[in-house]
Amino acid sequence: MKKIILSLSVMALISITANATEYQHGWKAYEKPQAGATYGGVETNPYGAGGSKSYGAGGGRSYGAGGGNSYGAGGGKSYGAGGGNSYGAGGGKNAANPWRVKND
Repeated sequence: MKKIILSLSVMALISITANATEYQHGWKAYEKPQAGATYGGVETNPYGAGGSKSYGAGGGRSYGAGGGNSYGAGGGKSYGAGGGNSYGAGGGKNAANPWRVKND
């Protein structure tokens, strides 16, 4: 019985790792690694500046410039330059760009 539970646990961990193919950097989830950047399995401070759960500048829950909920420049909901809904340069929906808005 212990072997079955152990093997199921290992299979679950493998499945979780296989599905985490993105590279989290602040609130942006990159599909490809960025040059010169290092990535860990867990975000070190998601509530800090630029973090995925931060309401501050550049944070994932921020409505300000560069925030995940922002419609402004670089925002996650923006259709402008660098925005999550943009097909233009630096946009999250541009096929040449290696990032997308997480859970989009």
